Amino acid sequence: MDKKEEGSLEREPIIKNRLRYCRMAISLSQKDLAFLMGLPASEISRWERGKRIPSVYNAIGLAVAAQRLVEDVFFDYRGEWQERIKKRAKLLNPADKKVEKIKKQKA
Repeated sequence: MDKKEEGSLEREPIIKNRLRYCRMAISLSQKDLAFLMGLPASEISRWERGKRIPSVYNAIGLAVAAQRLVEDVFFDYRGEWQERIKKRAKLLNPADKKVEKIKKQKA
């Protein structure tokens, strides 16, 4: 992900739709969710439009409010990160047993 894409969900339509779905599943408006989380409603809107990615702290808050696990809300990122880590692990010292363990992880 380059600097321009960092912090943006533009290439992740499933994630931004998932954020909206989670909010709607608990029957909250953007304004109400924002109030519960102590944020401006415009921030919730930016997440749902794919303009921003919630911080880890806010992702946890969103998951708690939606009564879901963070992984359930942001499920698409897990596979992406597993692939990135496996590819980059090949560049590390191959004699390192920790590196071998990472390479063998299933996606």
